[in-house]
Amino acid sequence: MPWSEHERHKGAYQFSKHLDLARFVSLASEQGLDVHLRLGPAVGAELTAFGIPERVLASKECQAVSGRGTPLWLPWPTKMFPAPSFASTAFQAEVGEWFVALGDHLRDAPATVSVQCDRRAMGRVAAFDGDYHHEAIEWWLDFGGEKPAPRYYKEEEMPRMLGWVSFAEEYEERAVEWLREAAAKAGMTLHDAHKQLDVGGAPWFPVVSEQTQKNAVIESLASGAMGFNLYMTVGRERWSGEARACEWVGSLLTTLRETQAHTLHRKTPIVLIASRAEDRAALASCAVDSVPPAIAEWIGLGPSGHAELALDPSARLYPRWLTAVREALDFVEVPYLLLGETELHRIDASTKAVVAPTLRRVDGAVWGALHALGITGMPVVLGPEVPLEDELGRALGDEGAMPKGAGLLAAESLEDVEGLAADLLGLAGELSDLWIAPQSATVTCTPFYDDNDNVPLLFVRNRAETPTAADVNVPVGCVLLDGISGDSIGEEQGIASVRLSSMETRIFRVEGSA
Repeated sequence: MPWSEHERHKGAYQFSKHLDLARFVSLASEQGLDVHLRLGPAVGAELTAFGIPERVLASKECQAVSGRGTPLWLPWPTKMFPAPSFASTAFQAEVGEWFVALGDHLRDAPATVSVQCDRRAMGRVAAFDGDYHHEAIEWWLDFGGEKPAPRYYKEEEMPRMLGWVSFAEEYEERAVEWLREAAAKAGMTLHDAHKQLDVGGAPWFPVVSEQTQKNAVIESLASGAMGFNLYMTVGRERWSGEARACEWVGSLLTTLRETQAHTLHRKTPIVLIASRAEDRAALASCAVDSVPPAIAEWIGLGPSGHAELALDPSARLYPRWLTAVREALDFVEVPYLLLGETELHRIDASTKAVVAPTLRRVDGAVWGALHALGITGMPVVLGPEVPLEDELGRALGDEGAMPKGAGLLAAESLEDVEGLAADLLGLAGELSDLWIAPQSATVTCTPFYDDNDNVPLLFVRNRAETPTAADVNVPVGCVLLDGISGDSIGEEQGIASVRLSSMETRIFRVEGSA
């Protein structure tokens, strides 16, 4: 919802002609379509100021403040603009008035809406990049911080640094909370937004091939995504490419619909836990604080991504351990579920073992969960170090003992992925010899099961940068139908030969797998 298109002047809202949103929603409903509106208030880089009226961002009271006390400028083409402060009551009032006008316009139109802070999309997410607006500092004090708020890294004050980085997450949660309240107060029906997947890109960024974008969408589905937003569906000014023009999109949606993909599930005997404790330390100790993590990743600094810039050694090393475990599990085709510390409730009776790489720090919730799992007899593997501190740099103290029965990753495993794979394989219990490519070390198969234990959907991924042909073990009589092209691959003596391009992921409908 481009706010700046509908309110060109203070309080003068335009919803006529091509801006008649309610009419659009009603027409869609007449055609049997649901409409979900992403309100923002910042909605996209292809719009000047992300779609926020420039008069709002011209107000100093609405502007986010950098660590140097200046407006937090966003260097987006085609025109730089200051980021808004989501803690600013002046900005909140402006958004509230816009939501009320929008809610009144949509009163009789059947649409759901979602909101987002979009601070990360704006790119200014380095540890000490903002927001230091005086009302954001009030949020910091509510969080438990003290004045003055940290403005640069001090190794000797690491707990305070980690607190400030953690507060940035709290900032976003509080921003989304008041946005949701404002939308609800305006009478709009709220719904959570789906994962956003790009098709096309802003013309001032390097061109991403359609094949790469297709792989990204299919890989997300193979990883368990149950819904997604294709951005952009329809091309527009300052955007190159659109989902509507990609033939593979229609075929993919048909495959997902006809296989009822949203009702299927993976079998994941291993749960891999990624604690954000070390990632926060990487942000806090970044040697070049003004460089956003996304830029550091794009530059390709090394195996630890943006953490290569971390001055803290544990923070710099942690991503390598997480990657090593993932590569080891992929190497022996052991399915796993990657969870963050807020998703630990997804560990259930089907889980055979939990692996949680740890170095100096661990999130307190993760550490408590590992202890609880150890008491139940669940195999737990951590390490290669027993953590000493929680996510805020506080000593674990008496709570620092190893979880009951837990094992440690060997330090040398970081450079021995095959050896690590052999060690982790034993944790998975008995695995089926179907739906794997045993002769292809760089190919991973991901079957999705229905409630009758049949496999209607199969993903096959090539992790290598060279093309390959993989022999996949499948049931006798099974036929794989490419979910995009419709091409069929039959089996011979329980083997289906699948050809894969560089870094390609293919989606197959499976017939005859019962």
